Formats: sequence, structure tokens, C-alpha cells
Amino acid sequence: MKNLMTYIAYTAGVIFILLGLAILFTNLFPAHLPSQLKITMGIVLFLYGAFRILSTMFKVKRRITNEDSD
Repeated sequence: MKNLMTYIAYTAGVIFILLGLAILFTNLFPAHLPSQLKITMGIVLFLYGAFRILSTMFKVKRRITNEDSD
């Protein structure tokens, strides 16, 4: 079960990063919204995706270290 949750966490991180990049570099948002909102949302989603991936990596590393020490 932990392995499945790890894959889901990595997948969610990648999806958030891709969505952030899509918002930044495509016309995914409607044209009537301000460009500052588009830039802000793209950056926030990109950073959140990177945070999800990094936090998952550290959790997996910590879990492996704890299993080795037991």
C-alpha cells in the first residue's frame, strides 16, 4: 500500500508541474483573465508540484533508512 501511495504522490507532483507549465505557456486560461493571475497560478502550481515530489523523495528515503536500522 505504501508503494502505491508513493506512485500516486509522484504522479500528482508531475501533474501539478505540467499543469503549471501549461498555464504559463499556453492559452489554457480564458483570455479575459489578467495575465498576472495566469503567471501567478502557473508558478504556484509548478512550485507545489516540485514540493510534492521533493517531500515524497525525502519520505521514501527516510522510510528506507528506518527499515535498514531496524
